[in-house]
Amino acid sequence: MSKRPSSVLVCLYCATALAFAQVNVLTANYDNQRTNANVHETVLKPSNVNPASFGKIASFPVDGQIYTQPLYAAGVQTLGVKKNVVYVATMHNSVYAIDADAPGTNLPLWQVNLGPSVPSSLLQFDDILPEVGILSTPVIDLSRQVIYVVSDSLDGTSQMPVFRLHALSLANGHEVMNGPVTIRATVTGSGAASVDGAIAFDAFTQLQRPGLTLANGAVYLAFGSHADCFDFHGWLFAYDSSNLQHQISVFNTTLNGWGGSIWQSGRAPAVDEQGNIYVVTGNGDYDGSSNFGESVLRLSGDSLRVLDWYTPEEWDEFNNKDWDFGTTGAILVPDTNLVLAAAKSGMLYLIQCDSMGHLGPDNTKSVQGVQVNQWGLFHMALWNNQAGPIVYEFEPWGALKAFQIVNDRINETMLSQYAPGSASYYASIAISANGGTDGTGIVWLITGDSRAGSPGTLHALDASDLSHELWNSDMAPNDALGTAAKFAAATVVNGRVYVPTFSNALAIYGPPNSSSIHPAAPLTSQITGLVNGASFIPAAVSPGELVTIYGANIGPAQMSNFQVDAGNQVATSLSGTEVLFDGMRAPVLYTSATQVGAIVPFGLTGPTAQVQVLYNGLPSSSMTVPAVPAAPSLFSLDGTGSGPGTILNQDGSLNSKDNPAARDSVVVLYATGAGNTDPFGVDGKVIMDAPYPTPLLPVTVLIDNQPAEVIYAGAAPASVMGLVQINVRAPRTASNGSKVPVVIKVGDYSSSNVVTLAIR
Repeated sequence: MSKRPSSVLVCLYCATALAFAQVNVLTANYDNQRTNANVHETVLKPSNVNPASFGKIASFPVDGQIYTQPLYAAGVQTLGVKKNVVYVATMHNSVYAIDADAPGTNLPLWQVNLGPSVPSSLLQFDDILPEVGILSTPVIDLSRQVIYVVSDSLDGTSQMPVFRLHALSLANGHEVMNGPVTIRATVTGSGAASVDGAIAFDAFTQLQRPGLTLANGAVYLAFGSHADCFDFHGWLFAYDSSNLQHQISVFNTTLNGWGGSIWQSGRAPAVDEQGNIYVVTGNGDYDGSSNFGESVLRLSGDSLRVLDWYTPEEWDEFNNKDWDFGTTGAILVPDTNLVLAAAKSGMLYLIQCDSMGHLGPDNTKSVQGVQVNQWGLFHMALWNNQAGPIVYEFEPWGALKAFQIVNDRINETMLSQYAPGSASYYASIAISANGGTDGTGIVWLITGDSRAGSPGTLHALDASDLSHELWNSDMAPNDALGTAAKFAAATVVNGRVYVPTFSNALAIYGPPNSSSIHPAAPLTSQITGLVNGASFIPAAVSPGELVTIYGANIGPAQMSNFQVDAGNQVATSLSGTEVLFDGMRAPVLYTSATQVGAIVPFGLTGPTAQVQVLYNGLPSSSMTVPAVPAAPSLFSLDGTGSGPGTILNQDGSLNSKDNPAARDSVVVLYATGAGNTDPFGVDGKVIMDAPYPTPLLPVTVLIDNQPAEVIYAGAAPASVMGLVQINVRAPRTASNGSKVPVVIKVGDYSSSNVVTLAIR
């Protein structure tokens, strides 16, 4: 008898090995030390991550941008069987549970929505667009089989933001642990926004950016601001993880002052072996008593009282130059008594945990400060290498650099560096390795200008020598990442790399033959979201509106752009893609597997519309959206829906900070969503000759919150119907500046207030 094992036994052995070898990622930055490193990765290594053996294996569609780090839990009992599950949260306030062993499917194991997201325009905030929902990375408690999530949603009565802490079952997404709870607090103090000696937590002024932390039987959640706007503070809350209705403690960073955000570019508060909590605060007041802006803080895990801190003596200069000391959060260096922190100034600090030094210079017995770049530390990671911990940090528009910690000191001589081919403002860093062993470490770097919506790139670099790039997602067209997610690190676990994107999708990478030990899921087509093509806000649609549809398998792998036929009309079928609104075919502007641009038919009547996409005859799921007479939005210059508008000055030049419009001059705005026209709109028609169709509803414009004279509002010449041109005179009394707000109103429907004009 042959002693060679049968193929059945081999499969059983592999399945068993996979089951016992599974590694979990249950919290932001991989661990409570916040290293951004998985040091238990045995599948991916520098020797097998290359173009021949590694690439994109799937793209899972979701309903919004992903700012959060994906989490991974093995052996979750769901749908009657045990599953390895990836959990993803979106800015549309949705949480997805994804079968990790069937990455090719685009249907979640379950999905829940936690309420309407908050439009960025309501917050007068353009750092995050177009909506704020689940911004922070959740945290998982495997013992309770619960994932804790914070949502930012609109209250149904006041239409104002409300933060809620949820505890969702890992199995099905149902609320547990007496959740959700609305986050509220009032503390005694005379600081910003105080009334009669008390400061109330204000959900309008605060932003919940750092990941959640689970420790000491509590869930910790921290808050910062909307780009330092309004009378804000830094806040840290602790809730009983077994009963969310029990708020354990609250800490305000500037009780008798202003500021002190805890935002940390999304990094969660760190926890040491004694259960103490570490946070780093940004711009704000400092007095070493009740105000702790620009400080690294060690807090007790129970009452959140300040146990120790370090504040650079130049903290006031940090404030004046917007050099937050809270940009990266804290990393606790494993097996040491050291904590790492960094600032926008480009300074990296190594601090003694048990003797932090309070207010003092950059270099003392307790603190070592090193200038590692010229400006800007937003993201860093640490690998506890066998030769000593290595810190990886990225300089905006510059290089990724590695520095080693030797004998509890940062060696100021750089180990190695990597400069991306395209300059990148923001980047995120994660590390995978098999322990601290040389030759096993990979740095996963994500670059790209997410603010401009440009494509991002995932890089795999040799952690021992950053100049050695192993692979990147631009090497093959099918590996393209999508738009990079700001500050969101990849999750590398069990031979796969899960990458959040702003393209309404989770990109999944791994060995091409690693799709699953299970049969492949049947191909399905799915719509996950529909947004205005100018504002990118998910809202009601109107006749003639340019829209963007997100989904899976709704078009070809490579982007295909519209064509105009001999009759000057945009076709309703493009590369096998068709879009239907209540059964009416819509002109298709572009199409790809996950994103389709279309124009809502002018025959749409509402009050709702059924939207469906067909690709090569394969119908998607239907989506029901509200339909209204008008849904106006202005086009922005960078395609994000906010900031400088796509606006021409009177001489035809592009309006900009360096080329402002004069008061009383005529500027040209471009918009969509103006509704039906006179004469009635022709779907997909490119208007070449006068008379040009004009909106049936009246069009008005506010510039600098002042009525502006509308000279023309109608179809844009030589453009497809649905693109609206508005010629308007800038008011004589408008303010000077490069960020003068412009709002258009069509009938009773208004655009958001986040597109701006430059005026002199």
